[in-house]
Amino acid sequence: MRRYYLHTRHNGVFYAELVTPDGHKLIARSTRTKDRDEALLVIAEWLKSGIPTGRVREPRALELAAGIEYVLKIIKRTELNSDDALRIVQALKDRRLIDIAAVKSGKGSVPFTEFLEEFWDYEVSPYIREKKAHGQSIGKRHCHEMALRFGRYWEPAFRGHTLNGVTRQDLKKFSMSLAESGLAPASVNKTMTVGTTALSWAFREGLIPLNPSLGLIGFFGDTKKRGILTPLEAQALFASEWKDKRAYVASLLACCTGLRSGEVLALKLEDIGERILNVRHAWSTFDLLKKPKNGKARRVPLLPEVRAKLLELAKENPYGPDGFIFYGTRENKPLDRNVLLDGLHEALAGMGIDAKARGIVFHSWRHYYAARMTDRMTAEKVSRITDHKSGAVFEKYADHITEQNLEEVGKVAGEVFGNILQFRKGA
Repeated sequence: MRRYYLHTRHNGVFYAELVTPDGHKLIARSTRTKDRDEALLVIAEWLKSGIPTGRVREPRALELAAGIEYVLKIIKRTELNSDDALRIVQALKDRRLIDIAAVKSGKGSVPFTEFLEEFWDYEVSPYIREKKAHGQSIGKRHCHEMALRFGRYWEPAFRGHTLNGVTRQDLKKFSMSLAESGLAPASVNKTMTVGTTALSWAFREGLIPLNPSLGLIGFFGDTKKRGILTPLEAQALFASEWKDKRAYVASLLACCTGLRSGEVLALKLEDIGERILNVRHAWSTFDLLKKPKNGKARRVPLLPEVRAKLLELAKENPYGPDGFIFYGTRENKPLDRNVLLDGLHEALAGMGIDAKARGIVFHSWRHYYAARMTDRMTAEKVSRITDHKSGAVFEKYADHITEQNLEEVGKVAGEVFGNILQFRKGA
């Protein structure tokens, strides 16, 4: 059996078609010479050492070269759909031979901006529907914020891209432009999650062959911390005049329990025990009455002085005992959370404190509570009450709040916040 065929083309250069041991003829390759003897020497070297392939002309055995040609021939001659293409691309990715790829047809060929817009639409998003079906929490407010970031940043930057056409380089360039625009590192990272969350989901669902956002480096830097008052400032604040009693009691409650603003607003008379406050719900402008942030109800110690203020406020509720303690202008809605913040800032301004300059917001009470309590107790014990979930060590104990723990925390809280529970001038 012949091992090769040799012929010339119109330019006079010799081309060789090598034959594999099983009789398969490879495509013709140029010997790069017009001299027959030199061409024969080139062929002899190929048969001995392998056929040079690729840009670096790395020699490959005759059988391996034949296998690659066979694969390419099948791809070129077979009718492939987008799913077939995804499987081929995934196989190459698994062998780390490619980093990016795009399939021009199929589900991934939709406009990327349209995909993102639907992805963060709470009512129609398949991603959100999937999370809810699995019992995972995702709020309307979060989706609304993501949708706003999409419209402001992603939509103009990725207009004209398809879902399967977004590359890692596109994302890196976009993230750098956000950082260079002056956005704080935390804002850049949050804005990037609008697209990276969607791309990760699209990859898991098989809509795109690769996840171009995988391994992207986040941005780090100094973040603006929320300010907190000193104990003396807090004492003076609650001894000062407040124009709105609801804002006063809300701040007092948050200061002495570490509750979030949404948890404060959701409180009803049925949540107030003798020594315990049951935190069963939170209020959100978008989700209305919902579960607390981490999805579980909890109990927190309630100081007698604070309990008295809550009951006093409940009696003044124009909608009756079944309404929200922090009532607003409508029976089925509590007070607007801006009233809490404005009331706090106004009281601080009366003391000569610029709240905005110091970064003091309503959530600062949560930090104040944690800071004061951890001066006297372990952070782990405090976290069981505040429901902080940032540390894995805290999660381990989150479901094991004992009566002893509640009593201990309540006793310490009474000592820690005793200086502000005098109500000399409070509303």
